[in-house]
Amino acid sequence: MVLINMSTVLIILGTIVLTWFVANELFHSPKARIKILWREIFKLTREITKYNSEDSVADSLIKKSYEKAISKKKKMINALLDYHFDSEEDEEYIDENRP
Repeated sequence: MVLINMSTVLIILGTIVLTWFVANELFHSPKARIKILWREIFKLTREITKYNSEDSVADSLIKKSYEKAISKKKKMINALLDYHFDSEEDEEYIDENRP
């Protein structure tokens, strides 16, 4: 039987809480989510430039699906900005990130 002293337990719990907090801020906060969505929009925009020929039906269908995905991501960004940020306090952040 292994006995663990109280300081070891507190260190382990502190590490777990700190790890959870950092992960939450990096991946689940509204600002992180907006940053991820903008990154995805830029990737999709880069993909659209590969399909410039308007003669091909397949290219236009692919382009249309990318544009639809970009539109949905922009709506998600707007919804996050409207829900999580105050229009008066965070006006500068909202103006910088509004599509």
